[in-house]
Amino acid sequence: MDSRDRNILILGILILILLAVGYYFLLFSPLRQQYLGAYDERTQKEQQRAQLEQSVAELENIRRDAPRIERNILEYSKRLPEQDEIPTLLVQIEQIAEGAGATQLTITPSDPGAAGAAGGATAAPASGDFSRIPITMSFEGTYLEMQDFLFRLKNLSRLVTVNEVTFEELEEEGGSTAVSGTEEILTVEIVAETYVQPASGSTSPAAPAAPGGPTGGTTAAQGGTTAAGGA
Repeated sequence: MDSRDRNILILGILILILLAVGYYFLLFSPLRQQYLGAYDERTQKEQQRAQLEQSVAELENIRRDAPRIERNILEYSKRLPEQDEIPTLLVQIEQIAEGAGATQLTITPSDPGAAGAAGGATAAPASGDFSRIPITMSFEGTYLEMQDFLFRLKNLSRLVTVNEVTFEELEEEGGSTAVSGTEEILTVEIVAETYVQPASGSTSPAAPAAPGGPTGGTTAAQGGTTAAGGA
């Protein structure tokens, strides 16, 4: 191949390269960007449609559940007294503790409107038509007795929300673990709250210790097991 043919070949290759580069930048790249833009737009619209369909389904479920929700609201309203009625609540808690077999019960309510326990579940707003009344309860009992107490507390005629349950094994003198039958006895502390409507700024009466309460009340130590949830 002489130099003339080689120059023609090189020129042809350069022309092909220029055509390819021109095609990419002038035709293929704009079309590709347009396609990607259309694809992204379509994807976003499909996501928006899926979200709208989900919202419609949720609203439809709420509409179907409206009668049940209204019944629940009415039921909860019946369990929210218009007065603090702390003495009555203390008697009820003492009764369920006796029924569950728990002993050494102490109950300490706080003033209405005080903030609920940190990290706890909430069943009513802190302001508006409701006021919180934080309550701390401690007692001794087995694990089954503790569960029975929590079950009875959940089903009180008055709404009580359990925010935190702390318990540990009770040790007797000498370091041995106290037992009842074959079960270990626990010291239990429950942080809860009850509610009053409408919002109240009154002060709750001081809480007396439950009958048979400890001369030196038990308090669950910080190292105990913690389980959060509403009663």
